[in-house]
Amino acid sequence: MNILVKRRKSPLLLVVPFLLLTAYAAYAQNTLSGGITLEQGYDSNIDRVSDNEESEWTSTVYPSLEYTRLSRRSNLWVRYRPGIVYSDYTDDVRVDHFASGEYTLQATRNLELSVSDRFVRTENPYHDPDRDRDQELDRQVEDVDLSDRRGRRKYWTNSFFARGAYTYGEERILTLGYANHILENSDDDIYSDYMRHVPFVTLNHRINHQWETRLEHKYTRGEFDEPDRLTESEDLTSNQTDAYVFYRLTPFTRILGHIGYWRTDYDEEIYDYEVYTGATGVEHRYSPTMDLELEVGLSYVERDNFSNEDAFFLRGAMEKRWQRAAWYLEGESGMDARDFSGVDDLGLTRYWEVVTGATKTLMRNVEAGVEVSYRDDTYLDSEFRDDEQRYQASVGLTWAFAQWYEFYCRYRFVSQESDIETDDYDDHSIVAGISAGKDFFRW
Repeated sequence: MNILVKRRKSPLLLVVPFLLLTAYAAYAQNTLSGGITLEQGYDSNIDRVSDNEESEWTSTVYPSLEYTRLSRRSNLWVRYRPGIVYSDYTDDVRVDHFASGEYTLQATRNLELSVSDRFVRTENPYHDPDRDRDQELDRQVEDVDLSDRRGRRKYWTNSFFARGAYTYGEERILTLGYANHILENSDDDIYSDYMRHVPFVTLNHRINHQWETRLEHKYTRGEFDEPDRLTESEDLTSNQTDAYVFYRLTPFTRILGHIGYWRTDYDEEIYDYEVYTGATGVEHRYSPTMDLELEVGLSYVERDNFSNEDAFFLRGAMEKRWQRAAWYLEGESGMDARDFSGVDDLGLTRYWEVVTGATKTLMRNVEAGVEVSYRDDTYLDSEFRDDEQRYQASVGLTWAFAQWYEFYCRYRFVSQESDIETDDYDDHSIVAGISAGKDFFRW
């Protein structure tokens, strides 16, 4: 661990003391809470390989400590949750680390500031015990998208997010922000570590009761520590701009037009490209319990040293809610860049993806959920345009009882098929646990 930490300091180490010092003292309610979770896990293919699969049983203890501070103009919470893991495969004990925090401040009537951070140090990129509880943080902090080709390796990541939103009129908001992402692997010979800087700006402007506009710009700088076997730099700079115009047909329906431009420049220049996107769509609320969003169009890619490409552009989502259940369907397609996945051979891809799932309250304090997804990628920068399909299905059950206790179990199946046979694999994983937690002190 010391070797990894010395290379790059996590912003969390600087952010948390700042948050504690700047939180408002007036009218504040402080809560210190904690808990413990006992968890049993099984993974049928820890290396994500097609042959000679190795399985692993794990027994984990997760103690946790959380501090919350609520005041009239600011909110702060910080949580640390280590995992003490025994593996029957290695026959030893390791300690995983999960820490996250968020601070929001209503600085003035029109200005809101927020800072968020998540730190993870583990060797299992497919299980973060805090993710399900941090839904709001997940929407703000874009986590590192690790490729399944990595298999099980020790690593740490940190995702930092800061944002300021200024409201200068009714539905008129200017947002400035910055995100920072770090990935460090213990194995430098195979995987690409990096630091990613992402400053961004968003302007939402309502012209009148029918017309609205939104302008987004994001700048990305990727600084990589390439594997030793690579002689060329993978560092890149990317600029992405999207402009939207919305027209409200009815109180429940509005149509939109979307124009996008995306330019990526690599230090070695050979893979530079530009993406142009044009799309139109509709947003409609059928009822208070059913919503539809749909956007369709075309993306066109101009590449400096390779043939140009096009792709069908789609962003769609439908959600239906009942009193004790909900169902959702999401789909998207177009161009994606897998430069920050932890491996060096993915890059630009033409993809499409569909996800559907449902949640239901079976009885008081008992909830169940299921999700199924499929994704198809064609990697344009690979020598033979490798195609890859990924199927995933999961089902889970949660039971809260006796006020402070919760039982949960989850099953997950993943099947990946690729033109490169060594990237094929099937994996089954099961997690079951029981947790207890309560507030220790309030003042």
